[in-house]
Amino acid sequence: MRYETAVKVIEKEVEFLGREFDEVMCMVAENPGMFPQRTIDAYEVVYEEHDPDPGAFSDREAFRS
Repeated sequence: MRYETAVKVIEKEVEFLGREFDEVMCMVAENPGMFPQRTIDAYEVVYEEHDPDPGAFSDREAFRS
């Protein structure tokens, strides 16, 4: 999956859930079983692209700053 496609998949979850992008990313990290496989795959692509500090998405405070 390309990065642009992954962002669109996450944005659809954002719209569906009525949450912010970073909140949805944290939700996927904490509870991947709540989301379809496509969303989990998209999370992994975005995570790899934007996480220079491993574990940043799993820590809400680190991700929001």
